[in-house]
Amino acid sequence: MSKGISKISTQQSKRHWFRDGLTLLAEAFLWAACFYVISLLQGTKTGDAPLHVWLLLWGWGFAFLLVASYFIPNNAFSQTARRDEVAAQAIKTALVVSILAFAVFTERNSLQIFSCLLFFVLLTAERLILNSWFIHYSIHHSEHGVLICNEDTVWQQQALQQNTYGLKLTRLTEQTAQQLEEYLTAHPETESIYCTPSAMKAAELEAIAHICQEQGLMLHLLPQPVFTLNKEMQSECRGVVNVLSPAKLPLQNLFNRIVKRLTDIVLSLLILLTIFPIFAAIAYVCIKRQSRGPVFTIRHACGMNGKTFDCLTFRTRHYEAAPSFLDGINDPGYFPFGKFLVHSRMELLPQFLCVLWGNMTIVGSQMIRPEHYSEYRQTLKRLFALGYHLKAGITNYHFPSQAKSSTSADVWYYRNWSFWLDIRIMFQRLGTLLNNSKAKSINYI
Repeated sequence: MSKGISKISTQQSKRHWFRDGLTLLAEAFLWAACFYVISLLQGTKTGDAPLHVWLLLWGWGFAFLLVASYFIPNNAFSQTARRDEVAAQAIKTALVVSILAFAVFTERNSLQIFSCLLFFVLLTAERLILNSWFIHYSIHHSEHGVLICNEDTVWQQQALQQNTYGLKLTRLTEQTAQQLEEYLTAHPETESIYCTPSAMKAAELEAIAHICQEQGLMLHLLPQPVFTLNKEMQSECRGVVNVLSPAKLPLQNLFNRIVKRLTDIVLSLLILLTIFPIFAAIAYVCIKRQSRGPVFTIRHACGMNGKTFDCLTFRTRHYEAAPSFLDGINDPGYFPFGKFLVHSRMELLPQFLCVLWGNMTIVGSQMIRPEHYSEYRQTLKRLFALGYHLKAGITNYHFPSQAKSSTSADVWYYRNWSFWLDIRIMFQRLGTLLNNSKAKSINYI
């Protein structure tokens, strides 16, 4: 490797070590400060403890954070990390540190519990502040790069710039080393090269790699996208050939399925034991007064797994009303409280009973009528997803771009499932409901 690359990599590694070290020290002091503040608020003698006690607590916090950072990297300084991803990583780190603290400390009193909760909140806020600062810094100190690709992969330029803060890419019209040399001569501020190997011959790719070594530029190779595969790929060596193979999907792991099921049980019990009884009583009175007939509606449905079950919802239309050609709440078949249920999505509350029974999940695939499942299955076949078994969900993942089908979104969710993805989707749906359920919906009662 050339001296230029060695010098750049050494400088970058020094900056990373210095930045991460300062962050760990600050968070370790934050850990000790949480103990101190809680002890003062509770009026205990711990607040008057000698200096060596606080140094010990600081040492414990630093050791905990070293262990947590080894398994859970701090992505607050990532040019590609979104704020929800940074918050999720910070929550993971805080949970690990809290669990280690409970395992090591012999005193399990309220002081320790409140200190862990305070650290849980403050660490998340600190990581979000660091992330905001780093994004601001990246945008004002832009990274200039060159993209070498063909017409079929030109979409990668927009995708890279949209998902990487501070990256400015210039695409070369010709995939040759000579044009790259001419461009670098005219633009010495260039720092990185993004290249699609399939866009050029092997000799040109070697020449570009040689130019990057001589001038100390970072060379990034962009793989040919295969959308039918999941994002997790594992590398294995077969003889002298390195092969990338699809990794085992998350929900094919027994532990992940147990975690998802336990999450469904805990959250559905929380809803059914708190909100549901009160709202069900109100719904019973309002529905009976405004419309004759049963309070609940039962219909047959199925999810990606194809298993038919009885889906339970609050009734929103008059029991004897005929189907209408009008869309949404303008349908005269809805009674006033039914319009409120549809607008606020509270009609779906009884589905938590289906989640508790195991017929549904909180975040899953779209709900399909049994007569439409054969068409849905054909789409799964085209997406190489016939072996996937996912229950219908109260809510499900949606692509930011509505141009893609909801079936593709179901397949993407199954291939990329994680506990924190479920939490993120739940909070996004909750935020959407709170934004849509304004005082306007109350007028329907």
